[in-house]
Amino acid sequence: MTELGTVLDGKYEILKQVGKGGMSIVYLAMDNRLNKQWAVKEIKNDGSKSTETLLKGLEREANILKNVDHPVLPRIVDIINENGTIYVIMDFVEGKPLSDVLKTEGAQSQRDVIEWGRALASALDYLHSMNPPIIYRDMKPSNVMLKPDGSVKLIDFGTAKEYIIENNADTTALGTRGYAAPEQFGDAQGHGIYNTDARTDIYNLGATLYHLVTGKNPCEPPYEIKPIRQWNPALSSGLEQIIIKCCQPNPNDRYQSCSELLYALDHYNELDNTYKAKAKRKIIAFAVTAGLSLVSVGVAVTGGLQKRALKYKNYDNLIKQAANTTDVNEAIDYYKQAVDIDDSKSEAYIGLLDEYNIYYKPAEDENENAGSELGAKYVLSHIDAVDDEVKYELALTYYNYLEDYKTASTYFKEVKNSDGDDAEVAGYYAAICDNKLKTNASYDDEADSIAAFEKYNYNQVDRGNKNRYINYYNIASIYVDNMTDNTELANKVIQMLAGNTGENIDGAISELNDNPKAFDEVNKKYYLCQYYRFLADAYEVLEDYTNEAIMCENYIYAIEDSIIDGSAKDSDKKAYASYSNKEASAYTKVGNDSKAADVYSKAEQTLGSDGYAASVYVAHLNFLCTKYKSEYGTNPATWKGRDGEKAVKAVYEAGNKIESLRSKSNTQWNSLINDSVIAEIIAN
Repeated sequence: MTELGTVLDGKYEILKQVGKGGMSIVYLAMDNRLNKQWAVKEIKNDGSKSTETLLKGLEREANILKNVDHPVLPRIVDIINENGTIYVIMDFVEGKPLSDVLKTEGAQSQRDVIEWGRALASALDYLHSMNPPIIYRDMKPSNVMLKPDGSVKLIDFGTAKEYIIENNADTTALGTRGYAAPEQFGDAQGHGIYNTDARTDIYNLGATLYHLVTGKNPCEPPYEIKPIRQWNPALSSGLEQIIIKCCQPNPNDRYQSCSELLYALDHYNELDNTYKAKAKRKIIAFAVTAGLSLVSVGVAVTGGLQKRALKYKNYDNLIKQAANTTDVNEAIDYYKQAVDIDDSKSEAYIGLLDEYNIYYKPAEDENENAGSELGAKYVLSHIDAVDDEVKYELALTYYNYLEDYKTASTYFKEVKNSDGDDAEVAGYYAAICDNKLKTNASYDDEADSIAAFEKYNYNQVDRGNKNRYINYYNIASIYVDNMTDNTELANKVIQMLAGNTGENIDGAISELNDNPKAFDEVNKKYYLCQYYRFLADAYEVLEDYTNEAIMCENYIYAIEDSIIDGSAKDSDKKAYASYSNKEASAYTKVGNDSKAADVYSKAEQTLGSDGYAASVYVAHLNFLCTKYKSEYGTNPATWKGRDGEKAVKAVYEAGNKIESLRSKSNTQWNSLINDSVIAEIIAN
């Protein structure tokens, strides 16, 4: 151990010990000439064969790493040999290792793990492309530092690890049991232990991602890496396939380069079973092309990879900034900046469409779908660059928000005729759009497509995938549009959205509540709200008025806050009034007039003098007229001083403040207030 205060090479002053491994100690040191802090790794040469081997490897790799320039890799700036002790001077990285994060927090979010995986794969790709290549060999959470800004940095290059065959708990010279690939251990005598290449690092990274996303440590017996969705069914099936492929025992069955792995991580949500075979052919072609390029351009590739790594970092940082800001316009601007960096990637387009469709608040001179129109227009201006995933989301914008089924059909058909993950479901949507465009369309024309769509969505779309819940919404909307007196369709809506406890079937509401990461809170609330609305309509068809009232109440409660704070769209206000009336009517049908009156009053209070409150006042006054005429009769004198008289006057006076009700255009309101009984009551 080096004493604190020691100055190495006349400039590196040892300040304190910050870490210790099997054969190394790490110190924080100050460069007294540059006034800069560095990390100093001390490795003692005890003369053993294993240490000698390590030191030779260390010196070779460290000399190469002195020239690295990658955001995830620390620089090694100096190597000092003093009296048999090697000191490696490198960047000091602030933060905490991911192993500590796992201990305190457990499994990490899928989104973060994928982002870290991309960064680490990019760093490994950079190392593998050096001349000679650097094979890292010891990727694991304890060797990855999580910095305060949320980014990661690789802090240890496997150059000072104790060489112990079959030591299951401690590290070895070439890896850590559980994270290490089978070829890193060789046989009992260590034969073959150095037979490692880029695919070894891919195994290590896959095992690391497994630990991070599941919280299950592969270092612990029985050293198994199981499919991640056995631990958490909400995780992506695409990410599961990536990790499984990374961790294949035979190196030939893994990704053959980190370029392949990077591609897979960038498109993890496309990797379903039907897409896998086709995607593999494309990836192999990409890898071959990349390999030929490396041979032909030599050292120039290093510079290209550096630029690509920086490009990935800048793009991903903008995506992260957009996701973290609460300012809609700021988020949209970040997404547009990301598109300017790389217009071929899908994340920025999809994020931008979400912002415009869900969060954008139109100005007074804009229609309520102005945001969706702006988002669609922007994506269309880049349509030649976007992939099928973006075209699918664009088609959904036209379908769900703009109700432009002709344009939606155009882009659904483009996706349908491609090889992408969304091709099958896009085909269902295209058929539905075409039926909606026919003036003589009927549910019978699209019944088979809808049934196939529903089956596909339930059996094949992952519960953690937001598209599952968007599909539930669209299927239910079609059933509701065609429901009228069709009790079979009403029951379909109820089973799909509310579930069937007798058959142990979860409905969309339960599934979404159990998978909170499928959407952010705003989107989750939106879809739950729509499910309640559809259920209210279904229960009405079945004449189950108690459940109809409950679902109306759930729906109204879900959109009430936006109306109170002024952020609600006109369509929300209209729906709030309509479903308040439905709830009150349902309570009336089950004989609960007191509850019905409360619902009307609350809706009037919430909507105030907004024009959409007019329908509530009309329904409320009609309810009072009907109720109290049956109690008091049609002689106005019998109403005098009683609750009915006070209630009618109060509703009339409040409703008459609404301009549309004061005019003669609202025939329902005028018919009520001109009724011989009511006219006399409100006149006195």
